[in-house]
Amino acid sequence: MTTLSKSVDRGLEIRALMQELKDELDTIEECLRHAALAGEQVELEDPDREGRQFLARGTESTVPVVLTADMVAQTFADGSKTHARLAEVAGEKLGQFYRAVTTWKILSKTGKAFRLEAMAILGNEAPAFITAALARDKNGIPKSQIKVEWDRAEDIK
Repeated sequence: MTTLSKSVDRGLEIRALMQELKDELDTIEECLRHAALAGEQVELEDPDREGRQFLARGTESTVPVVLTADMVAQTFADGSKTHARLAEVAGEKLGQFYRAVTTWKILSKTGKAFRLEAMAILGNEAPAFITAALARDKNGIPKSQIKVEWDRAEDIK
């Protein structure tokens, strides 16, 4: 067996194990969240935060399960209810806490679809547009990626 085939086999084993462990951890964390809601909650260690914590005890360690009540909105849509609520209280000072951002988001699901749509819409101008749309690193070099597509692995017959 070659080193490459051993690497492929081991990579697939690891991916399967990682998914199993992720699923198991998700189940454990859900159990701890339910226990935290039903169990005795104590003060948080940080007095400046709002919320409580449940101390989940294992055989050798205790893990805090924190129930916060002070999550600050990181983003909100322009004109949303959150925006209106904040603007009503902060007025012109809102810009000292949040920055309005305008972004453009690609509509195509894949790069291949983007290229096909560019050709259909822009015709002869498509190559220049596609070149302009390429993601670039700090030196202006078009970014590329090499992906191992584990999810596309097929059994050898």
